[in-house]
Amino acid sequence: MCVRTRSHEINELIAAECEHLTGGRPDAEGVAVCQTVEHIHRAAYVRTGLRRIAQAPTFAGLLDVLRQTPFDLEGFRVDALYLSGRFPVSQQEAVVAAADAIHCRANLAAPRHWLLLVAQREKFWLGEILAESTQSYAPHMKKPFHVSSSLEARIARALVNLVVPPAGILIDPCCGTGSILLEAAALGLTVYGADRNPKMAHMAQRNLLHFGYPPQVVCADARTWSQAADALVTDLPYGRQLESAEKDLPAILANCACLAPLGVFVAGKDIVAQLTAAGYEAIEVLRFVKPNGFARYVHRARVAEGGLL
Repeated sequence: MCVRTRSHEINELIAAECEHLTGGRPDAEGVAVCQTVEHIHRAAYVRTGLRRIAQAPTFAGLLDVLRQTPFDLEGFRVDALYLSGRFPVSQQEAVVAAADAIHCRANLAAPRHWLLLVAQREKFWLGEILAESTQSYAPHMKKPFHVSSSLEARIARALVNLVVPPAGILIDPCCGTGSILLEAAALGLTVYGADRNPKMAHMAQRNLLHFGYPPQVVCADARTWSQAADALVTDLPYGRQLESAEKDLPAILANCACLAPLGVFVAGKDIVAQLTAAGYEAIEVLRFVKPNGFARYVHRARVAEGGLL
């Protein structure tokens, strides 16, 4: 099976989400050979899961394979996707040629088998679409309460996807306006949030209520909050509060290590040393660039054995 991600730019967060959801890591063109497509519906950047049914190094070779292979694809439709370069013919001509090579009847209006003809740098292949992202994060892009530093819904969804499954209860101790909580709640997790700024906590509550989720958010300090969970995902404070955030970071991370065995932390720089000092291990660092061009670092880490109280 194969999946395709956002193809024009594969950054580290996108690749990690793809690998966590499917078991496959995308190549430079956004295609990954995967183990499962079961979780693609909830993805932020993984778009489509396909069963690859034919492949060749040239388009002419692919047509030959299609002509010679008996397929059970009655009622099919073919679309085309150019990932690199161009087909030797127009997209429409390529679709027609592929359809003519398949010895089954097509059904464009109500296809039973939706096929995708894919052109990559060194190969051409045909796959049957098995799963697609529902983009269920999209409504949250219009959440009623937000600030300039709020995480984009799509990024927040990708972060949550780094811990589920198996997480069933998720917390965000620096929840801001609730971007991460919204995505976790949309995926069916039980969520709890906290922010030491009462205005932020109130906005997060209102956003959760707006979309019909329980507003389980409190005004509390991440250094002392005591809500336990299966996993923790948070965007650590930065910006105008950077100086105080730097000072408070060791205490925040130490407390987080007591709350959940798995954590995903977004920061403005690499904080591996601080996470290690707080009791985390197996730390993975992923870099991504927010829409405003600001680079952020995602740290996925587990609490060292015996370190969770």
